[in-house]
Amino acid sequence: MTPPTIKSVRSTPDRLVFELDNDREVSLPLTSSRRLANATPTQRTHWTLGVGGLSVHWPEADEDIAVWEVLGIPEDVYLRSMRKAPVG
Repeated sequence: MTPPTIKSVRSTPDRLVFELDNDREVSLPLTSSRRLANATPTQRTHWTLGVGGLSVHWPEADEDIAVWEVLGIPEDVYLRSMRKAPVG
């Protein structure tokens, strides 16, 4: 099983909603990021996807959130699962 990556993100007044490439959505409370909680709704709409969908960057808020944070697992566990994923 290939570990999921981020396809897109949107914000609601109180949550960040991440769409993953396995057709799942995972949300975090907006308060999980002080920078994004303090950003304007417009600033939260300006984001870029990191290489391979491993993270999202909000340049105007100077914030980054990685897929393992979204999934609530340690970074090393996620990266190990990537190395074990079947190729092809």
